[in-house]
Amino acid sequence: MNQFLVESILGLLCGLFLGTTGIAPTGIALAALDLLKIGDYKSNLGAILFLNLFPISLGSVYDFYKSKQINFSLGTILLLTIMLGSFIGSKFVAGDKAILSTKMIKYITSFTGFLLGIVFLYSAYYEKN
Repeated sequence: MNQFLVESILGLLCGLFLGTTGIAPTGIALAALDLLKIGDYKSNLGAILFLNLFPISLGSVYDFYKSKQINFSLGTILLLTIMLGSFIGSKFVAGDKAILSTKMIKYITSFTGFLLGIVFLYSAYYEKN
């Protein structure tokens, strides 16, 4: 029961983050699960990918649709190419022929997160408001 409650609160917080920033909360959820020692890393990674099968941002998308702030052609191109890239990327991590260790996946994820942080800090600093 306690783990269910922790996972539910984590999901709610991640959903709030998604609706507020538009950045998929998968990295936050994966890091939190790892820090809280819930499941093993690759199993949690699979759960996060399972989460992405569902339209988790449907509520947010509806609000953006109502205010006519969606570029459907860009969204479609990104959707299809991300699906392809995700399929190719999973070959490096899952299954008997996995090339990347859990440690290497964590290094890649942390470096990517660090670079994203730098990009958003730079962008926010030069924002004209």
